[in-house]
Amino acid sequence: MCRNLIEKLALAALMLIGTMSSAVQAATVDSTKAAPAIPAAAAVAKVDPAAPVQQLYIVHLTTGPGWNKDKAANEQAGFKEHSQNLSRMRAEGSLILGARYKDSAADKGMLVVRASNPEAVTAQFARDPMIRDKQFVLEVADFQVFYDGFVARPPKTSATADSPLNDLGWLAGCWSGRTGKIEFREHWMRETGGMMLGMARNVMDGKAVSHESMRIEVDASGTPAYVAKPSGQTEATFRAIKREANGIVFENLKHDFPQRIRYQFKPDGILHARIEGMKDGKEAGVDFLMRRAGCE
Repeated sequence: MCRNLIEKLALAALMLIGTMSSAVQAATVDSTKAAPAIPAAAAVAKVDPAAPVQQLYIVHLTTGPGWNKDKAANEQAGFKEHSQNLSRMRAEGSLILGARYKDSAADKGMLVVRASNPEAVTAQFARDPMIRDKQFVLEVADFQVFYDGFVARPPKTSATADSPLNDLGWLAGCWSGRTGKIEFREHWMRETGGMMLGMARNVMDGKAVSHESMRIEVDASGTPAYVAKPSGQTEATFRAIKREANGIVFENLKHDFPQRIRYQFKPDGILHARIEGMKDGKEAGVDFLMRRAGCE
């Protein structure tokens, strides 16, 4: 009798795991779509006590030696195939959760995957070119849950969903700096509708000596473009050539001066803006160091 009772309890536990796994899969459906309810009875009916027990594993993706530091993530070779592989895993129910985060070393990715063993997890990434070419380094470990629950995406902000400008939020706001007698200010609106709007003004001895209207938008190729119209000049467009954490570089080699515009938000809170390029046959540059200021 004792042995028969243990077998019944083990079968009940397997059935419960199947129900929880189906609920987790339903909870990870894109927040823009309603997840269909999965009847508990139907979920339990799919459990096969003879099948290998499915475990949860945590997968860390860290940039490796094949990563091109001069390109954004979505510009890396093989990124499309990488995304397609993750979509396949999600559709098949093996990918439970995915997230990005940043530590002191680099941007990282974290996935929670359901599989029978660590080797089965690694096999899921066999067709991923970014793993094969060592743009990402893959690490797999047991994921031992001691509190059950669900993870959902936070509500979308006013930023356009999946806009290439979403990661420029650090630039939004009002900035002020001074060089000698010149005080300069820049005001940037947050991204909405695929565009950030900005304006700048330079003041010396209480008088405005120059001003500029700017915008950052997405061009036809999906690349961020910086469009500037300084006072007394025609409009010019500079395309993004380099993006990194809290930094971006725009370039237009056909423009007279500058040919490049740089923005970098420093850990000490300083926004470092720089214009540079060839001037009178020599490389030249002008730096603007600014801190956050009140928006008047």
